[in-house]
Amino acid sequence: MKIVLASRNPKKATELERIAKGKIEIICLKDIPEAEGILQAEENGTTFIENARIKAKYWAEKLNMPALGEDSGIEIEALNGAPGVYTKRCMSQFCPDENINVDKPEEVYPRLLDAMKKSGNLSKKAYWVSAIVLAFPKEEKIIEAVNSLEGEMCECAGEKKFGFDQYFKPVGQFKTLAEMEPEEKDKIGPRQKSFNEILEKI
Repeated sequence: MKIVLASRNPKKATELERIAKGKIEIICLKDIPEAEGILQAEENGTTFIENARIKAKYWAEKLNMPALGEDSGIEIEALNGAPGVYTKRCMSQFCPDENINVDKPEEVYPRLLDAMKKSGNLSKKAYWVSAIVLAFPKEEKIIEAVNSLEGEMCECAGEKKFGFDQYFKPVGQFKTLAEMEPEEKDKIGPRQKSFNEILEKI
């Protein structure tokens, strides 16, 4: 089965392909020429699973093929769950006078660490949440899964720049996600758990 990932990020497609271990073929939107002129889905959900569902259903209909929507992020206890699905909005809240590129982790997460220190809440606890939805054309079938991994926010460590990986250390680990090998990260990460649940239900 060939499934399109509702993302133009080839890194995510590669990661899910690795997890799938040949069970299905995953391509991203960049691999489909006809997707080039189509606007992205409007991610106006209030939760990760809502946004994943929006993307999956939108692209399944637009491309008439099975589509996988994945939405993930970090929820920080000291910041009342921010950034969650509102990275852009929360940066405006915590750094109103700064022009921050939310697509650059090196600009976002040091500011969030500063906001944690200023919050007065000593907790470093955070959760990596991953929600995945597989939708089929004409709403024939929808499969959903969501999982999370508890950890703590920390100073930048590791060379692998991908989202918040350099700033998140899972519970019971001495390394950040960015210091782990890909297979090591997959084994404990919620993305693999959610995706495996999807694969089991196909």
